[in-house]
Amino acid sequence: MINKNMKCLILVLTLIMATDRAFATTTTTPPVSHHIPQNPTEKIHLRFSHQTAQIHKDVKLGKLTKAQEKTLTGQVETIRKQEMAFLKADNAKVLTDSQEILINSQIDTLSKTVPR
Repeated sequence: MINKNMKCLILVLTLIMATDRAFATTTTTPPVSHHIPQNPTEKIHLRFSHQTAQIHKDVKLGKLTKAQEKTLTGQVETIRKQEMAFLKADNAKVLTDSQEILINSQIDTLSKTVPR
């Protein structure tokens, strides 16, 4: 027979294990923060990032060759340099509406050449 002290010890250990499990299941993971672009320049930067990521992904999947990757990333860089030139020429932090339309249309044209 199990004596009274053993029963108490088993009860205490069981409670400790249950408490550990209870606390382990109540921990929450921090929410994932997604940055929402606030202005046209940030939106264009996000598009550049997505376009570059898509190009690299397509190379890994075999949809694009290294030569095609080099050409497409060069085109992305050319558009990016044009955006920077617009900002520098205007000494501004955001693009004008017409500049934004031009850059977005160039990214749209480039996007059509990247396989999905």
